[in-house]
Amino acid sequence: MQITREKILKYLQDHPPASAGEISRYLEMTAANIRYHLDQMQKEGLVDVTGTRPAGGVGRPILLYSLTSSSLGENLMPLLEAFLSEINDPQQMEEKVRPIVQNLINGKVEGSLNRVQRFNEGIEFLNTMNYHASWEARPQGPRVELRHCPYRDLAQTHPVLCQVDEIMLQELFGSELVLSQKRDFGKNPFSPCVFQIAGQPGKKG
Repeated sequence: MQITREKILKYLQDHPPASAGEISRYLEMTAANIRYHLDQMQKEGLVDVTGTRPAGGVGRPILLYSLTSSSLGENLMPLLEAFLSEINDPQQMEEKVRPIVQNLINGKVEGSLNRVQRFNEGIEFLNTMNYHASWEARPQGPRVELRHCPYRDLAQTHPVLCQVDEIMLQELFGSELVLSQKRDFGKNPFSPCVFQIAGQPGKKG
């Protein structure tokens, strides 16, 4: 099975985009078999449908597949590390990061919403970015938990990302939320990062 997928990836690398029929003829396998592998590879983010071609008669258009960026390879991590090294000074956070965060969330949460609606929409936005976020109202003020770190590898060597999250939450919710409990990557990698109004009980990690 793995060998077949490697052959499909190699064919798509040399002949993008291609249909299941074209791949099946080249590999001398049935089209149904190739479609099965393409479906699985699409779920894994290795290939994607990037176009169609008329079937030449009555019937559905023929799907054309290409490699995704995950398959082609990328240079994102070194680039991000280079950017982060330029904002590692906490004194530069406001100047350099807040305008970027404001641009990132621009239009995602309406400023005219009431507080509950704003928090609900803000949490929905965070979850589109894979934070696995939730919030709850408390007498002292709202509490936000981020149960997944989408920058896990980078965050361990660039803690400035925790401050980026803090600024993003402040901009999203219009509240002075601060990081009160930081995820423990070593002992409990699934522990949440907790943000709440300054002065609430919490452990600063």
